[in-house]
Amino acid sequence: MRAASVAAATLVLLVALPGGAGAQESTVPGEVARTAPGMVTAQTFRAPPAGFSVSVAPYDDSELNLKLKADFEAALAQRWQARMAEEPAAAFLLLFESEVVPANLAPPPPSLGSARLSDGGAEVNVNVWSSSQDSVLGGRQQGPEAGANVFHINAVLRDRASGEVVWQGDGYYVLREPETERVARALVPSLVERIGQSVVREPLNFD
Repeated sequence: MRAASVAAATLVLLVALPGGAGAQESTVPGEVARTAPGMVTAQTFRAPPAGFSVSVAPYDDSELNLKLKADFEAALAQRWQARMAEEPAAAFLLLFESEVVPANLAPPPPSLGSARLSDGGAEVNVNVWSSSQDSVLGGRQQGPEAGANVFHINAVLRDRASGEVVWQGDGYYVLREPETERVARALVPSLVERIGQSVVREPLNFD
């Protein structure tokens, strides 16, 4: 096979989880390093039904968080046909917080692939060879520059009546330019899309 005709090769492994147990973090062999500007990690305990009622609230009412609140509400309505409600009347509460953290304090995604978990098993994508990402044969690619910051959103979906956490997710994205708001708002639909899913350090790239 000619190198010019192949940009990358990916090996997909389907791994059954014994007994359909809850989501567990899977690791991909090889050294851990950042392969994409961002990532999402999420864990679901119980998927909410379509059209559920929800109240969205940030942990603090900063100007950016109020914009993210509106973005969460719009994304929930579009993806889940969710109905916004005041807290006493809502079936679920989605609480979130956001922050900028140094890149060295953010958990790195797997350098050689990604994993998606569900009750039935796990799908692991391993990069065998790539010219742009870390891979088994191609080795490590350059990570974020020293001193870079990462924008982080943590979101938790709770059953209001019981207080039970039904889903939680974390989104991270490297801030390579002074556009914190653009990055923050782009993370919101990526998190909402993964409600009801469990994923382990799934790479994100908005560019």
